[in-house]
This record gives sequence, C-alpha cells and structure tokens, in this order.
Amino acid sequence: MTYPGLLAKRPRLREDLIFSRPLWRGPDTVYLLKDRRNGRAFEIPPKEQFLLRRLDGVRSLGEVGAEYAEEYGRRLGDAHWTRLLWLLHERDLLAVHPADPTTAPGDGERTTADPRRSGVLGWWARRLRWLLRPGVFALVAVLVVALLAMVGLRLGPLWQTARPAFTDPVSLVALAVLAWSSAALHEFAHGVVAVHFGATVNRINLVTLTCKVEDYLYLPRRSQQVLIASAGAVANGLVLLLTGAALLVLPGAFADRLLSAFLLVGVAQTLVNVIALPPLDGYKVLSHLLDQLDLAPESRRYLATLPRRLLPRQQAQTVAEAGRDAGRRYPRRAAVCLGLFAAWWLLAIAAVASLVIVYLGALLRPSLGALAYVLPAAIVSLTVAGWLARPRRPRPLDRNPAPPTSENDQ
Repeated sequence: MTYPGLLAKRPRLREDLIFSRPLWRGPDTVYLLKDRRNGRAFEIPPKEQFLLRRLDGVRSLGEVGAEYAEEYGRRLGDAHWTRLLWLLHERDLLAVHPADPTTAPGDGERTTADPRRSGVLGWWARRLRWLLRPGVFALVAVLVVALLAMVGLRLGPLWQTARPAFTDPVSLVALAVLAWSSAALHEFAHGVVAVHFGATVNRINLVTLTCKVEDYLYLPRRSQQVLIASAGAVANGLVLLLTGAALLVLPGAFADRLLSAFLLVGVAQTLVNVIALPPLDGYKVLSHLLDQLDLAPESRRYLATLPRRLLPRQQAQTVAEAGRDAGRRYPRRAAVCLGLFAAWWLLAIAAVASLVIVYLGALLRPSLGALAYVLPAAIVSLTVAGWLARPRRPRPLDRNPAPPTSENDQ
C-alpha cells in the first residue's frame, strides 16, 4: 500500500533528544537515545539511528531513504516509514513546529551544560580546569600508583607504627572522620569532573556519600566517561599523596600513628574502589573502556549460553527454543571481552567463597574438629548454586528497553 506525498514530508526530531556514541550490548551494537524532557531512554540499532539522525526537518523522507539505500543497499517502503513515524509520534519524539530552513540541521549530539550554572560544583570545575586535563590527570594517576607501590613495599613498618591507633579511642574517632572526609571527597570529585565535561549532576549528598550523574553515557568521547568514573579514585589518591607528605614533615608519635593508620585505610579504600566488579568504580571504568553496556549481566549471559553455541549444528537447532541467544554468534571482540570478564567474575566468586569457608571453618574448628570446613563449604556451595540457577531476565525483545542499570550512579 502506498501513501501519496509521504516521501515528500520532512519530519523533525525534537532538539532536546540526545544520542550516545555506538555501544555494545552483548553481541549487538546499539545507540542510546534519551528524551531529556521526561528522562526516558531507548536503545536503537544502527540502522534506525542512521534514519533518526537525518530526520532534521530539512531533508525529506525520500532523500533520507536514498541515503539509507546508498549506505545499506536496501530501499525502504512506505509501510516502514509509516511504522517508524507512528512509533516516534507515540513516544512524543517528533517536533511539532517545522524546522527553520535558514538554520543548519542538527546532528542529534548532546548540548554541553554551562559549568557556570552548576553552583558549587561548577565553581570548583572552573578553578580545577588545569587539573582536569587528561595529561595532568594521567600524571596524578601515575603518582598515585607509585605511592601505592611504596606503601606495599613498606607495609610491615607502616603497620607496626599504625597498630596503636586502632586501639586508641581518640585516634579511632579522628581516623573515622578522616576516612569519611576522604569518601566525601571521592563523591565530590565525580561531580566536579562530570560538570567539567558538561554532564548534569542530578544529586550529590556528601553525608550519605552518593552522587548521581545525569546523561554521562551520552558524552561524545569515551575518555570523558573514563575520567568521570575514575575521578573518585584519583581524588582518594591525591589525599594519600598529601598524607604521605604530612607523614614525612609532621613531628610527634601521635601524628605518626594516626597518619600511618589513615594511609593504610586510604590505600584499602582506593584499591577496593578500582576492583572491576559492580558497582565499584573500576567496573565502570572497564565498561567504558570496552564500550559495553551492563558488562556483568551480559558476560554471565554469554557464559550461560556458551555450551549451547558449542553444540553441533543439529543439536543446536533442537535447543534453539530454549532462549533467544541460544545459538547466537558473538563477534570476536565481544566474545573476548565478555569471556575474559566472565572468567574474572568466576575467579572473584571462587576467591570470596574460599575466604568465607576458611574463616568460618577456623571459627568452628574448636567445636567440630576436622569437619569444621564441611558445613561452611556446603552452605557456600548451595548459596552460589542457587544464585547461578536463578531465572535470568530475558533480553528485551523490543528495541526500546529501559536504560542500562549502570547509567547514573557514581
């Protein structure tokens, strides 16, 4: 069925919609599209992204269709355009007023927020602009790594100096205040760097130690997302550098004990934060470096479907009804990334389970003897098995699922 005049129409997307750069969800390349008016986000495949970015009110559907045919070797029919326009209208993504032909069409990129309108965070972002340059940021990160290595080499003497502080009430109170201040600075750093790159900080609470960054998945460059996610750990590292300097110059046994103890606590805070497990910052940094959405769930899905993909073709057809991804072929890059993270995830589970078994076994050994480790091992094994066997959330069958779970929280 044809619709006279349809290809001559010049629909336009709303100007406040923002697109992400190409990302991966499992084996699929996707783009994120967000409606900033109501906060709804959609995932769209590359072909739909190609079409939507060209709905600028200047080009007609016929012209967009010609570009699509040149790119993908297939011409779209009227029925496809009708479905697409109805979907956009249903989700209120089309602009009501026609585009001004004198203005250049937009490309759907996000607009950068003005740091001057971001209050205290914007003020600090302007003052620390020199520190937030990628080169300076990387230099600070290298210095922090060097300090961590030095602490590791001198761990024994530092622990001997710090031990009295963990039994002294005054030192414990001071240590708690310093640790909380470092954690608050961690969240504040996320907010400052996010504002510096034009993202919106929706909420920051230095008491409950939370920072929610809006739209940072839609920043145009991967490096900006990595810097936002790693800002907290780098800020903690700066605190460690200052603590190390103070430890060298401040006299007195109390200062030595307190600063040595805080240095050890700060090192533990920093190292825990950079572990690549959700919801820690190291996991977010790795996800951005790999351009993967929901890296942990997708790696578990890859691992769960791996045996089905390794079956012979005839047997794979018999289990194809078991799930949408049963026989799905993953691109090499996605398979390597998801497979390595799945292996790391299994290794982390095994390490934590072993520590729990050893610790509980040591507690029960006086009463149970040699059987002390059997009961904890059984409990941990059943817990892990039950968690692994729980029903998986199926991959969304439509192309407009909810936004990824790792979008906002820092």
